[in-house]
Amino acid sequence: MHQNLKYALLLLSATIAVACNSNSDEDKGLASTHPKLEKQLHRDSVNAATHPKEDLDQYEHYRITTEEYMNSGNYNVPNMFRGKLAPIDEESHKDARSFKIALREGMAKGVNFAGKYTVVSVGCGTTCQQHFIVDRETGKIVEKIQSSVGAKFSENSRIFIVNPPDSTLNYKECNYCTPEVYEMQNGKLVKVKK
Repeated sequence: MHQNLKYALLLLSATIAVACNSNSDEDKGLASTHPKLEKQLHRDSVNAATHPKEDLDQYEHYRITTEEYMNSGNYNVPNMFRGKLAPIDEESHKDARSFKIALREGMAKGVNFAGKYTVVSVGCGTTCQQHFIVDRETGKIVEKIQSSVGAKFSENSRIFIVNPPDSTLNYKECNYCTPEVYEMQNGKLVKVKK
């Protein structure tokens, strides 16, 4: 009995080994039954570089430049607003009523930019965000700016970065993804010259 079980297990092992090593079309998947698809997949996925050196170089340039602005200390806010936070003034911008629920919810975040402003970001489609900047002393929307891949800002800095650097982007193919740096000056965003 023991001997028969040993032969059965040996036969089963051999069958499994042969089945696993077979190179039938059934085992190769969909691409093997469609030669054009197999060539396209080989060309597009196997040989394509995931991050061309130019993209990585451009990303590093943008990353270093924007980090210099953020970390320089030249744009720090000396005094944070400590008074009562004003609610949104829906009459202060023509788009405020269209986004009133999102704006009201976003205002609950409190001051999150340049010492006295609240930035409320609202999606406006694929690769599109609108950023409303609200003065929390008055409740007025002082700026609305659009981005493609988000924004970076902080409560203790006057720097506002539209489309912060992203190592996964192909900057040659995405012209509207280029980072732009702004400074909040007297309630207005002013583009920082490079």
